[in-house]
Amino acid sequence: MRLRIRQFCFAIACVCAVGVHLAQACDRGKLIMAHASMTAGTALPKLVADPDREPDHLPTAVGLWQSTFNGNDGSQFVGFETIYADGNELLIDNSAPATDNVCSGVWEQTGPRSYLINHPSWDFDTSGNLTNVVVLTDTITVDPRGNKFTGSETVTVYDPTLTTIVYQVSGTVTGTRINPRSKPL
Repeated sequence: MRLRIRQFCFAIACVCAVGVHLAQACDRGKLIMAHASMTAGTALPKLVADPDREPDHLPTAVGLWQSTFNGNDGSQFVGFETIYADGNELLIDNSAPATDNVCSGVWEQTGPRSYLINHPSWDFDTSGNLTNVVVLTDTITVDPRGNKFTGSETVTVYDPTLTTIVYQVSGTVTGTRINPRSKPL
């Protein structure tokens, strides 16, 4: 009986020691596994905090991005894209504001770091007349560090009644996360 009590106390002490070790190795919640030498008497790998090897952000699309679309037809536009945690998205691109450079959208997660984004927009001529409805559809994947994304985008231009496709182009889309310490942004 005494032997079982000693074994139980030893097991509890080991669990507590591991808990203290984990708490001490924690660097703002970022832990990585180091290769552990599994020598006699060492049953657990060592945990080492290494913020240089950890992502600056969680690998999620939520945040502010500078995104670039490169169309197969040679077109290109750059924008600031905000992806909100509630499933909404906002893109402000570098086209002329009079023709509409803002589109709101929605997104859903389709994989561990993959997302589908749908953002419709109005398109106006320089006199302010509605000319088209433009729908951008993106499929993106955020890199494991959470600082970049890559993917594909299709831009579909409809007539104002949404009955006819006026033009469609596909291409690639890339993004770089903007954070409070980003330079030059």
